Order: sequence, then structure tokens, then C-alpha cells
Amino acid sequence: MVNENDYITVAEAAEALGYSAQHTRLLLRQGMLKGNKIGRDWLVLREAVVEYNVRQASIPLLPSFSKKGRPSKGEQKKEGNFLYRISRRRKRK
Repeated sequence: MVNENDYITVAEAAEALGYSAQHTRLLLRQGMLKGNKIGRDWLVLREAVVEYNVRQASIPLLPSFSKKGRPSKGEQKKEGNFLYRISRRRKRK
């Protein structure tokens, strides 16, 4: 049975997550955060906020790269490596 104490408002969820209310509503619309829309307002499950925080804490902030060294020309073109392109420019006299 669902209790009304199981739900919090978007403003409370946003404060707990450290996001704006607008971003929290975006997460709800995308299904990344569980909640119910009643009329025009969203109600967020308390458990969903805790689960989302745990999921986000386990994701590393920076991707780990296994390859070392300068990127090949194919990778340079694909990824648009800005620093590599600058270092390859001709120097004017």
C-alpha cells in the first residue's frame, strides 16, 4: 500500500539531489527518477531519490582511457581532438 508520506515534492527532491527543480522534472519525464504526475504537478518517491543518488555516486566522473599516447589521424578526425589540432598547426614567422 502506498502511503502519502512516501512521496515528496519536486522542490524537496531537487534540494536533496542538488539539482534545480527544472532538471528534476526533466529526470522524471525521462524516467530516470520515479514519480507520479498528478494534474500538472509531480510527486517523487522518496526511495527513488535515494536510489538515484546511489546510482550517480557509483558512476565515475571521468571516463578511463586504456590507450596512451597521441591519437591517430582517424581518431583525431572522429573525436575532433582540439588540442591535437592546435599543436599540429604551422607556426608563422
